Amino acid sequence: MKGEMGKFAGKNDGVVMGHEFSGTVVSLGSAVIELQVGDKVCVNPNECCGVCQWGNESNPHFCESNKCVGVNMDGGWAEYCVVPKKKVYKLPDNISLLQGALAEPYSCVLRGWKQLGDLPQKDARILVQGAGIIGALFCTLLHHKGFTNVTVSEINNERRKLCTDMKLGFDVVHPQEIDLKLSGKDVDFHGFYVIIDCTGNTKAVEKAFSLCRRGATICIFGCCPAGQTMAVEPFQIYWKELKIVGCFTNPKCFDDSLTLLTELAEKGYLVYEKLGIKTFELKQYETALASLKAGTASKAVFKLGE
Repeated sequence: MKGEMGKFAGKNDGVVMGHEFSGTVVSLGSAVIELQVGDKVCVNPNECCGVCQWGNESNPHFCESNKCVGVNMDGGWAEYCVVPKKKVYKLPDNISLLQGALAEPYSCVLRGWKQLGDLPQKDARILVQGAGIIGALFCTLLHHKGFTNVTVSEINNERRKLCTDMKLGFDVVHPQEIDLKLSGKDVDFHGFYVIIDCTGNTKAVEKAFSLCRRGATICIFGCCPAGQTMAVEPFQIYWKELKIVGCFTNPKCFDDSLTLLTELAEKGYLVYEKLGIKTFELKQYETALASLKAGTASKAVFKLGE
């Protein structure tokens, strides 16, 4: 099976996929002293070579020699996975293996959060575009941080239902409803102060520019297909003084992700059913991928070795 359901294919045929995973240590290399057999751990799949200019510029995620677990080297969709020690993190005591599998996506969400910079008051209008797993995780983070005036835009009926069932008190709508609400209003003032795109859809990103108020920040988190373009009026960026940020992987965010997992677990955010996450055996991968396409699951997690 190749990583082509979305738009980000793996670089090598034959590589075992899976870069968001947790597990239990069953064996250690002779030089590993920080872990013990039986430890519950998770994996940061990314790694900088440590000697290139990107690392020296504090941009380790741009390292061209990055050997990403599950992309360039065998990953977690197997009963066993060999991972370099520096990519392995011991899970906090209150975090289960299922919750630990969310450490990597939450580390990426934290990168997006940090890219946003200083956010306005807690009642500022925020739009999350896309209610898949990343949109859902962003919603839990925003709710945890105390933001209340959040709208979630999602075209898929099933994903809208999953997000509504999280019961965060956010407004979960079809994109057309936003146009109706803003119709006749001065968008420069009544638009959104922050827009976080989690769709990976070029048209949705393009639409964001017409929904934001002056002084807004747009975070492009979702991975749009390479080569696609969109039409943006540069004058609007100037006139609205927009801040546009990208978000690529999770540099310097993994330790913070484990701290965040602990906080979210204590408040009940990490319940799979609430997040719309479903678990499958690996042999059920076709059913798992079909549930993602249909929107009946926000994320599919494979349980192995039981």
